[in-house]
Amino acid sequence: MRLAVDAANFAHDHRGMGRIGRAVLREAAKDPSIELTLLAEKRQDVRVLEAQFPNASFAAPATARKRRRYDAMWYPFNGMRFDAVAPSLVTVHDVFAFTHPHAERVARWREQTPIRRTGESATRIVTGSAWSRAEIGRVLNVPLERIDIVNPSPDPFWFPLLGDVLPAPLAGRRFALVAGVREPRKNARVALEACARALRGENELLVIAGELDPRDRAFARALALRCGEVAASDALLRALYRNACVVLVPSFAEGFGLVAIEAMACGAAVIASNATALPEATDGYATLLDPRDVVGWARAIRMMFDDEAHASAVRARAAARFAFSDRSESARKTLAIVRGIALR
Repeated sequence: MRLAVDAANFAHDHRGMGRIGRAVLREAAKDPSIELTLLAEKRQDVRVLEAQFPNASFAAPATARKRRRYDAMWYPFNGMRFDAVAPSLVTVHDVFAFTHPHAERVARWREQTPIRRTGESATRIVTGSAWSRAEIGRVLNVPLERIDIVNPSPDPFWFPLLGDVLPAPLAGRRFALVAGVREPRKNARVALEACARALRGENELLVIAGELDPRDRAFARALALRCGEVAASDALLRALYRNACVVLVPSFAEGFGLVAIEAMACGAAVIASNATALPEATDGYATLLDPRDVVGWARAIRMMFDDEAHASAVRARAAARFAFSDRSESARKTLAIVRGIALR
């Protein structure tokens, strides 16, 4: 099978969509029956990709419009940036570009256009949850029969271990953790307010992996909340997952919930919203709460800090979920879908 992949974003996207897509590329590169071609326009992107995938071939995106050049085309990054002649599979993680649109018109157009093209032109669509499948069908007016579900697996990079070295400001301190909460749908404020109610003393704080929206930062200051924002590398984020008393995922809307499953794969106790795809992603291994119930969140956070037996049991259960799982299964399922459309 001659498989072409829209690959330019792999040069700089190492988290989220990038990690999920790389797992598929690794499986494809190992399969002798697949002739893998990565499509990227910029020379600097190609140089980065050549170092990461030395066994792949490289070509310009324009080659996707040549007849009989490829047997199948895969778009991993939430939409079709360009047309292809070959049968196409598009990974759509969510349609928040429509349901939670960008405020700026040009940015909104850039986000929506590749997804809209997907609904019109893709042979098949793959997404991470039943909730997202229903949303894609509704928003893009696509028959559900064209949409497959492949639940993402956490990358093998995420696993439990003791002994991480944390930054000096966290040494000897206990903390709750939230990651990637800048977008309004991530609902940072319930975590901020709940932690302001729940955390006690100088040695307890909230750590934010990433940046708060400036308005949320002002909200945290008004609450006199002890918190710190950290620009976390992958290694530091893994250490934070492993050492947090609890990881909070308070989102109003998630297409799957990668932060939740990454944290659980690292042995973290997770409290997540009972909204959208998060119950499906956490699958009974996390505490689920109404994303508007600040009092309930504060109570659950405090229990993780005060009741060590409870917290240890939750962490052990979370770690067990992926301890013996096949982390490459979701990648193989995606390739099986590609083969299915290529054989038409």
